[in-house]
Amino acid sequence: MAYRIGELAKLTGLSEHTLRFYEKEGLLVPKRNSGNIRVYSEDDRLWTEFIVQSCI
Repeated sequence: MAYRIGELAKLTGLSEHTLRFYEKEGLLVPKRNSGNIRVYSEDDRLWTEFIVQSCI
């Protein structure tokens, strides 16, 4: 499954801004499609949920 940033934000409860921050800090490394749009994998979703749970 592949997610755009807005879809991943809804699934994880994080803002798009937070996901971009995670990318900037190297915590997430999404692939980019031919239009240079971030494409997050199922592994990225699971990793993001792990990060969120670790911060609680």
